[in-house]
Amino acid sequence: MTYLHKVVPITMIEVTKSSAQTASSGDIVLFDTIRATGTHGVTVNSSTGEIGLDTSKHYHIEASIHVDRSSTTSSWRFAWVDSNGTEISATDGGYDAEWTWHSNSTTNGTPNPTYVAVYQSNSPIGSIRLKATLLNANSSILTQTSLFILEAST
Repeated sequence: MTYLHKVVPITMIEVTKSSAQTASSGDIVLFDTIRATGTHGVTVNSSTGEIGLDTSKHYHIEASIHVDRSSTTSSWRFAWVDSNGTEISATDGGYDAEWTWHSNSTTNGTPNPTYVAVYQSNSPIGSIRLKATLLNANSSILTQTSLFILEAST
C-alpha cells in the first residue's frame, strides 16, 4: 500500500496586545504586535482590530482569551466575525470561546471555562476580527490575550 502526502511550508505567527484594553459587549479586540518565524500573509490593524489573511493560504488560528471582569459574577463570550461584523459559524471555521459563571448553589460551584476561540479554514476570508459578544461593561482584555496562527502555503 502506498501513502501519498504533501509537505507544505508552515509559518508560525504570534499576535499580541501591548496594553490592556477596557471593553464591553460588542467591542473588538485590538491586537497590535506580530512576531513570526518567517515571511507570512497576516496583517493587523490596531485601530479596527482587523486581522488580514492571505486568501491563498490555509490557517489555523487560536485566540487565547484573558479577561479581568468588572463583575465577579459575570460571564463572557468571544467570537470570530467577518469584516461586516457577522459572526463566523462553526460551519465556516469559527469556534467561539465562552466562560460561564456558576453560583455556589450549583452542583460543584465551579465555573465552566473555555478559553480558546479557534478559526480554522482552508479557504479563509480576507479579514476577521475577534469580538466580545458577551462582556460586562468596563472589563479588561489583558495583555496575555494572544493569537497563535499556523499559516500553510498551498
